Amino acid sequence: MAGRLTLINSSLSSTFIYHMSMYLLPKTTTEILDKQRRTFFWQGNGSKKKYHLIQWKVICKSKHKGGLGIKDIRKMNISLLSKWWWKLETEDGLWQSIVKAKYMQGNNLIATIKHKADDSPIWSDLLKIRQFYLKGRYVTTKNGQSTLFWEDPWLHQKPLCILHPVLYDICQDKNISVHTFILKQAQLSFSRWLPPILFDSWVSLIDEIYAYPFANSADEISWKGGKNGKFSTKSVYDMLTSGETGLSFKSIWKAKIPHRIKLFLWLLENQVVLTKDNLLKRNWQGDPSCYFCPSNENIDHLFFLCPVAKVIWGTVALCLGANNIPENIFQYKIWITHWLPLGHPVYTFCLGAVCWAIWKKRNEVCFENKSLKHPTDIILYACALMTYWAGLYGSDMQGKILDGVKILISCVHKVMAQQRSSSPRLLLDGPSQPQASAEDASDEDN
Repeated sequence: MAGRLTLINSSLSSTFIYHMSMYLLPKTTTEILDKQRRTFFWQGNGSKKKYHLIQWKVICKSKHKGGLGIKDIRKMNISLLSKWWWKLETEDGLWQSIVKAKYMQGNNLIATIKHKADDSPIWSDLLKIRQFYLKGRYVTTKNGQSTLFWEDPWLHQKPLCILHPVLYDICQDKNISVHTFILKQAQLSFSRWLPPILFDSWVSLIDEIYAYPFANSADEISWKGGKNGKFSTKSVYDMLTSGETGLSFKSIWKAKIPHRIKLFLWLLENQVVLTKDNLLKRNWQGDPSCYFCPSNENIDHLFFLCPVAKVIWGTVALCLGANNIPENIFQYKIWITHWLPLGHPVYTFCLGAVCWAIWKKRNEVCFENKSLKHPTDIILYACALMTYWAGLYGSDMQGKILDGVKILISCVHKVMAQQRSSSPRLLLDGPSQPQASAEDASDEDN
């Protein structure tokens, strides 16, 4: 899945960029393209249908908003087309000259341009996405020829139509420019006589306008979300996705572990790993019991509450000197922060190794009919993973991780010796609640 995600971002999502920079793709076309990307992400090139574990719109969110960073085709299409408006207003060239002569005809107010029956398909598409461009465009008024008097925020942070809504409603010159207002010497037409209150407000506004420092030069166009006021398609896309919300899972994406493990932990955080309870939600017919014990299988049970999982976390607790073990991922964050306060770089590293080892061994029992001889086999597998992944760190942290793995292996030997000499149920007792507060875990997410 990690490899397919990389291919989608690097290849599949970029094959139609040229077409999206020229035309506004129909909704049916974007749905077909999304279906292809969605199917490839979950199934690969195979013909066998597989479960789609999370809604595609969630996957298309950025990573800091809970998704995987796959671009939304519609929003990317709008972002690419918006660049033509920027070029039209800020650059000179043959294309600009032709468009201005044919469609604008001396009108510098792009917000007032109307659609015509003989418009070209490309120009019609540009008019459809104009509203998104205007949201991010900012005009610094000089001579006022490119500034809408009522609807552009040129005099204050908000446009005059919002600051003076009653005057705007009864004004019959709603689409005039600031330059035209000056030429008319503030003689605008209203649909009725202005009562004293509105007249005083209008006179006050005129005085304020005439105090503005106009200049005999063209208005300056800049972009609100870009660096140094420069336009970028990325800033348009960020503006279009600014309303999205979601958890960032920053600790997962910044962890130095293989990409496939990051995706596994992301699915685990979203509670969609295909344990038997999630299979039952998808009308799967089968035995809901855990492969390691008689209880029903779910995510919290398999990775934390199963007797096998308790032995694993109990051994890790023995290594850390802890007197309790976590019952779910949220408690793990509190628990590890409390018992390993200086180990922030390896919190997700340890969680990924242990949970991936449990998941792999569970699947061996499920699909290969292999039996689990002892829970410590899973711990030793997790130790092997951590030893291999330690190469992703620098020499200092790598040495600390390897030392920690050696301590964990020695704890495994202690557990085995303990089981030979006494009851093995010592590590299978129910865990007490972690004593640290939820605030202690916030450092991992920040």
